[in-house]
This record gives sequence, structure tokens and C-alpha cells, in this order.
Amino acid sequence: MRTAVGTAIGIVGLVVAIAGCDRSRSTRESSAPPSIAPANTGTVTEAARVARLAGWNDTIAGPDLLVAGTNSSEAVVIMPRYTDSTVADAPSADSALGQHPRVDLFSRHGLAGAAVLASAAAGNFTGTCTAWPTATVTTAEGPPPDWSVGFMSGHATALPMDSMMGLPSADSARRAAAIARAASALPDDTAAAFRGLPFAVRDAHQFILPAGDTVLAAEVVRRLNQEASPQEEHLLIVLERDTLAAPGGGPRPFVVAYSERTSGPEDDVESSEMLAAVALGHAPRQHPAIIVSRDYGDGSSYTLLERVAPRRWRARWNSAYVGC
Repeated sequence: MRTAVGTAIGIVGLVVAIAGCDRSRSTRESSAPPSIAPANTGTVTEAARVARLAGWNDTIAGPDLLVAGTNSSEAVVIMPRYTDSTVADAPSADSALGQHPRVDLFSRHGLAGAAVLASAAAGNFTGTCTAWPTATVTTAEGPPPDWSVGFMSGHATALPMDSMMGLPSADSARRAAAIARAASALPDDTAAAFRGLPFAVRDAHQFILPAGDTVLAAEVVRRLNQEASPQEEHLLIVLERDTLAAPGGGPRPFVVAYSERTSGPEDDVESSEMLAAVALGHAPRQHPAIIVSRDYGDGSSYTLLERVAPRRWRARWNSAYVGC
């Protein structure tokens, strides 16, 4: 069953050419593409496939990533050290949970609260369907508040996101236009069937980095309504804007710092959801990151997108896939 990912925002009916490519469920294309601002023409391209990097840093991010389960009192315990090729060797329970660790909980709105974990259901890494272990989440104040991701206490600081859905219509339209311009400027639009089709912004959130720069992360969708086999193209895009004013005094344009393209049958195509933005580590060497949920219809995985330089993000780490 596909997890919910934000309702499509119907204010965007712009016709643009979003870069995309046909893919199987296990393949996606990512890049840190050229800026859409005329003054910045540098290009940085990541590998065509988002590698399953062993890129999780325990010292900076802690030993585990936690995501909310079926309710706010349940945490799914993602063990980052296990990849697609090694997850079959993962233990059914994480030893760290036996110490009842304190954790910080985050939502897209920022820090949701602090809690304590205790081991609950064991994980399953054999057979047709696999699952991560779970833990109970308790707080001194009672039932935990709504949250989406968690880190062991002291490893992450909130970077609160706002949602396009909560903006006045004029501001929402301006943000949608910025996303549309960025999408239409991306190169290598190889999915010819989607060219010229309108798109909808399915999920869009903005936040401010510790240095003051603005980041806008969005998922944009185009649909090909073939009766026999409806197709979708999904674009995950991260835009960044310098905090310094442009020469004329207004805000500088957004530039594309990262993008991914996926396409395929409507029921099978991968969709993404931004769960939260955080700064990992401690000042002055903090690492801004976005935690992304990947939904494949019958399973899921998680990605940590990390800012590695001004106007450049990359997929720092991808979890193992679990599901059926």
C-alpha cells in the first residue's frame, strides 16, 4: 500500500518540459544540474544511478534513523549500516534500544519534542516480505506529538519548513512559478512522451539554512493518462537562493542544487516525500540535510540528501529497501 505523500497542489497548470527518463523501480537518475540563474553556468553531475552509498556517519548523525510508524507512539528503527546487499544479515533487534536511548523528534515544522525509546516488535529480514524493527516512543508529558523523523539526542537541530499549501495564493503562485522555471530549465529530457504536458506540484517546502540562504524542495509530477496504462513522471528537485540581494536590490533567483527523475506506470512509479530538514552535527561544522521517504508501492526506503557546498546537494546515504 502506498504511503500518503502530499496532495497535489492544483494551482500549477504550467506547461513545461521536466527532465525525465524511463526506469525500472530500482533505477533513478540524479544530478546537481546547472544553475537557472544567468550568472552561474557551472555544471556538476552525479552518477546516473543514485548509489547505495555507505555514507551514514554515526559520529555526526548517530547510530540510527527513526521514522514514525503507524502512530506517534511507534518508531520504525532504520539501521543505516545495512545496505540492500547486507540487510539479510541485520539483527532482528537493535542493541541500542536496550539502553532506552533519548531521542529528538522532528516534523517538517521543526523540533516536535524529546522522547525515550524501548524495543517493541522485532525486525524481519528473511522471506518474501521484510521489515525494520520497531520501538515504543514515550515522553514525560504523555503521548508523543506528531513527528516524522528522529535522531538520537544531540545529533540534529531543526530547520523548520513551511508548506506551499499554507501560503497566501499570491505567494504560493510565485513559489510554483519558481519551481516551474527550474523544472523547465533542466537538461536531458529523454522521456519524450511527457513533453508538453502540464505538471502539478505534489509537495513543496521551503526552509532557511543556518547561514541564511533559502532552500526550496519540491516533488513535481506529470501524468500521461493512457487508458490502458497511465504513466507518471516524478521530479524531485532542490533549489537554493543566496541570502544576498541581487544587484537591482531584489531577491536573487533560485538555482537548482539537486534533481532526480523517475517515470513509469502510475501504480509502480517511485514517489518521494520530504519528511523533515535538519542540521546534523554541531556549529560551526553543521551539515544541512533533508530526509526523504521513497515509496515504491509495495515497499520503501529512505534517503539523506546533504548539502555539500553552496548550491550543491547530493544523496549522501540511502537505506536498504524493505517491503514485499
